[in-house]
Amino acid sequence: MAVTGLSGGSAATNGGLGGGAYSGASNTGTFTPSNGAGLVQKAYDRLIEFELRSTPLLRSVADKKPARQAMPGSSIALQIYNDMAKATSVLSEEVDPSAVALETPDIVTITLNEYGNATLVSKKLGLLSLADVDPAVANIIAYNMADSIDDLAQTALLTGTNVLYGGTRTSTATVTAADTMSAAKIRRAIAKLRSNKANGRKGSLYWCGIHPEVSHDLRAETGAASWRNPHEYQSNDAIWAGEIGQFEGAYFIESPRLYTAIDGADATALATASAVSGASGAFTIVVANAAFGGLAKVGDKISGTNVGTSAKITAISVGATNTTLTVDVANSGTVGTNTLTVTPVTKVYRSFLAGQQALAEAVAEEPHVVIGPVVDRLMRQRPIGWYGVLGHAIYRNEALYRIETGSSIA
Repeated sequence: MAVTGLSGGSAATNGGLGGGAYSGASNTGTFTPSNGAGLVQKAYDRLIEFELRSTPLLRSVADKKPARQAMPGSSIALQIYNDMAKATSVLSEEVDPSAVALETPDIVTITLNEYGNATLVSKKLGLLSLADVDPAVANIIAYNMADSIDDLAQTALLTGTNVLYGGTRTSTATVTAADTMSAAKIRRAIAKLRSNKANGRKGSLYWCGIHPEVSHDLRAETGAASWRNPHEYQSNDAIWAGEIGQFEGAYFIESPRLYTAIDGADATALATASAVSGASGAFTIVVANAAFGGLAKVGDKISGTNVGTSAKITAISVGATNTTLTVDVANSGTVGTNTLTVTPVTKVYRSFLAGQQALAEAVAEEPHVVIGPVVDRLMRQRPIGWYGVLGHAIYRNEALYRIETGSSIA
């Protein structure tokens, strides 16, 4: 409690508040009560918000499902007929044509696995918590289920073998930050899908999932054949709204869920820093260069005397005077007072273009929330979780393309 208008002396003689302490120059001091100090407490908002979330969307790509499954099983075999070869020879009037055997159908196998997660809500937590816990736990479990299954679908999409790379690159490890998404890459992927006779997912349009930082580069591209020109000449509304919409035969969905990894080309090495100590697998460094700790990131390479070959940073903890780096390979010896060098690695983004039946999903038990039984002796622990049995696999590889690029704003 601040008291103004006082001119020195004790609090008791300058405002009648006994037992407190007054400090500061005349007319500017602050009074802190002692007798009633425990009555002044921090207040909490009982409405607790959830973390920012992205909407699950990649499971929706799995539009191929078993239609007439014969029986339950640990894996599901989906089959695709092979067409007969074209018959372009002229038939002879007197000769009966030979019968041609049908080819064995191609088989796509989906392995089913159990997935799930769970937590316990104690009776004590429910009684003493300042917020209503049960609805929050149910919400968190439900989102964890959708979030996890969506990631499983994307993991399957990443196994597709039709890949284009940014710029003139030919592999993930050579992609740089300058190899950004372009309209030309979109056109090429769509041309390949059409050449493969892949059917569109919305009429003739293919589905395209794209990361917002990749979308930025696509929409920023200028020139006669870029994304922006047709929007500028026809309507500016989509540009002002930040919508991607449809372009070059695809409709675009922006989402931060699209897969990224620090697995591209090496960039310019950061300034070195001196190692103070280090055991196998983790070591502490003194940040000789202030930028070292701030610029190093998980996934970057690290090298130096006794640092394991091809070591990469897996965790970073920045302290007041030092930075602790954890690497993914053991050191060949103690990292002493030698210098360490961090080499940044390019962040590579994966965008997908898909037609019908690119991804298949088989489900033995649809993922769902499970309220477990209370089995402890005092009935204090209530389990809640989710459970499902399912699997994913590429069904028509010719209906799926992946574009791997860098981003100018990574």
